Amino acid sequence: MKSLKKHFFKNAPRILFGAFFLCTSCKDEPKPVSSPEEPKTPETAAPAPKDTPKPPEEEPKAAHSNSIRFMAYNIENYLTMTRYKKGGVKELTSKDPGEIKALVEIIVDEKPDILGICEIGTPEDLKDLQTRLKDAGLDLPHTVHAGGSDTTRRLAILSALPITANNSQDNLPFQIEGRERLMGRGILDVTIALPNGPTHFVGLHLKSKREVEDLDQAEIRLNEARLARSHCDAILAKDPNARIVVYGDMNDTRKTPPLSALMGQYRSKDYIGDVFAKDSRGDLWTHFWSYQQQYSRFDWVLVSPSVYPEVSKEHSYIADPENWNDASDHRAVVVTFGK
Repeated sequence: MKSLKKHFFKNAPRILFGAFFLCTSCKDEPKPVSSPEEPKTPETAAPAPKDTPKPPEEEPKAAHSNSIRFMAYNIENYLTMTRYKKGGVKELTSKDPGEIKALVEIIVDEKPDILGICEIGTPEDLKDLQTRLKDAGLDLPHTVHAGGSDTTRRLAILSALPITANNSQDNLPFQIEGRERLMGRGILDVTIALPNGPTHFVGLHLKSKREVEDLDQAEIRLNEARLARSHCDAILAKDPNARIVVYGDMNDTRKTPPLSALMGQYRSKDYIGDVFAKDSRGDLWTHFWSYQQQYSRFDWVLVSPSVYPEVSKEHSYIADPENWNDASDHRAVVVTFGK
């Protein structure tokens, strides 16, 4: 026993030092942070489970008092149309009241100064949404309602700032296989005076991926994108430093012909680039197609070179509240201008 005690006390310093080293080595190592320029997940990746905690916001969403918040949002059929009810019965109805409630909550929570929307119905539908937003605390008194050959789903923009010009186009023909066709939703083009100058907001809703009987839906979408790009080129021809924000539901993903046509040649003086917004988890998808169970990035905000330096990347993102799917099958893209 004495020999054992002697051995213990003789080696006590080594034992204590080893215990100390073992404890300190168990501390959590910091995890590597992904580069802000690279997506953490593919564009078609599914979202994390709804119980995944969101990181706390350490700063307010707006960059500062002089910033302008723009929100691009496909609000999914805010209109009267034939819808399927329980039991497979079809009925001519407006958007579900619960969906409208969630939609208004999401928009008001984001507090946009300018709201560009797809899939609004009549001017009366636009007025209904505008009134609901005002009653909930968000006053956007200036509006433009526009569209093309599709008389059901239209485009609109609502703004707290005055709209100084409206050059929207509703009659835009193109040719496919020798046959003429009109752009479905047209081009919404309004000018709004931002703090750094008058800015064109060009709203689009390109042909969906749903097949049509007589033509290729992808070819239709590409031709519509070309028409939109020609519209922007005409603006830039008059003023090479024109300020342009192109937004909307393009129904296509990165590096596809329609997006390439819209953006133009990379790093050219006329390139209209992506703001590259992500959600709170670093995901890029904006649309969930339940029929195919597919998540995709269909909603875009693109800006001309004169506007790009004003984009606050820190305060630009894809809005991902818990109730996003209660309001629409799309998630909104929020971009803050002004640094």
